[in-house]
This record gives sequence, C-alpha cells and structure tokens, in this order.
Amino acid sequence: MRSRWLPAIKDGLAHAGRSVKGKEVAAAFYGDLFRPTVEAGRATDEEVRRIAAGAGLLDFLEERFGEAPLEALYDELGREHGRQIIVQLGKYFQDDDLRTQVQERLEAVIDETTQVVVAHSMGTVVAYEALVAHPEWAVDTFVTLGSPIAGEFNRSKLRPPVTGEGTGVWPHVRRWVNVQAVGDTVIRTTDTARWFPGVEDIAVDNGPDAHRAEPYLNAVVTGRAIAEGLSGS
Repeated sequence: MRSRWLPAIKDGLAHAGRSVKGKEVAAAFYGDLFRPTVEAGRATDEEVRRIAAGAGLLDFLEERFGEAPLEALYDELGREHGRQIIVQLGKYFQDDDLRTQVQERLEAVIDETTQVVVAHSMGTVVAYEALVAHPEWAVDTFVTLGSPIAGEFNRSKLRPPVTGEGTGVWPHVRRWVNVQAVGDTVIRTTDTARWFPGVEDIAVDNGPDAHRAEPYLNAVVTGRAIAEGLSGS
C-alpha cells in the first residue's frame, strides 16, 4: 500500500511546493485481518447477510431500501465492492477483538513526530476513533479521503457514537480536512461538517475511479492540506 500511496502523496505535495522523504511516511495496513483464506473462501451471500444483520446494518438498509436491501446497496456500489464494505465495516463494528487489532496497527505507526494523519475510505473511521482515543498524540492535521464516516449508519456506530441530531466528538487535532470526490458512491453524505463542526469539506473530481485512493492523494487540495499540516499552519 505504501509503495502505491507514496508517489501519489509526493505528487500532491508538489502542487504545494513541498516534498517528503520516504522514511518520513509510515503506513498502517490491516487488510490482511479481513482477507479470506482459500480454504474458507469468500463470504457467501448468507454470511454477508448475517454480518450485516449482526452489525445492525441490515435493519438500517431495510428502512432505507425496503425489500431486497442488500441488492439495492449493490446496485449503488457494485456487487463486489458492496459486499466488501459490508463484511469489513460489519465485522469491525461488531467484533471488539478485531476492532482492537485494527486500531493497534495504526497506533504502532504513530509517534511523537507524527504531524499529519491521512486516511482513506474505512480507514477514516479507524483513524478518527484512534485520534479521539489518544489525546496525548501531537498530530496537527487529519485528512480524510472518500470518507463514509458521516453516513447515518456509520456515525451511530463510532466510538463515541453520534446520536440523534447531535454532533460528534472532535478528534485531538488542530485541523480536519475532508476531501470528497464527485461520484464517489462510498460517501454517504457530502456534509460531514454538519455532524462534525469545524471540518473543512472540499470537493474534487477524481474522474471515473472516484473512490480510488491515488487520485485523492495527488489532488491539489490534498497536497496543500498535508503540506500545511507539516508546516503547522
């Protein structure tokens, strides 16, 4: 992941006249914790449904879509992408041991020199929870890309949750920039600042691969936000 993300980060920073060395960028990876084995195979449709039900996602989708809620979600996101999101977010929200393991992956790469945390997709949920839980960290800027965090279901499952019409706890950072691409179907609301006052919601156009991390990372607005975070301005 780092080998793919680092060139894109450098491209984004170049727009802001800034550069970083490879050793200055650390990556927290947890995809292996969700990766199915060949022996077990991928989750069946019934297993996906059970995971969605266990996390409370199925009830939420039924309220929104009515009959055949999973198929309706797949129509929005694409079948395999939708299944992946359900399995990963569903397991993360209902399996405390897994949630802890994922959090530990991020905690392992944050130290007293970390100035900016950049997170993409589900990683924005993971990073948000970690930043809230660690007031001792000296992170200046939080940059979220293609984040589903403000969607109704996700924000209700956060630690701490956003309930009713309330607003979320601000993470222990000076600045939070949320970059969202036109046509990114993973984003459940474009008004993250409504639920987390102070967030800077910024729209970009990533082209046909709206949710992919690299177009987010090399965008001018992303590079500028990272550069300003490294400068503490």
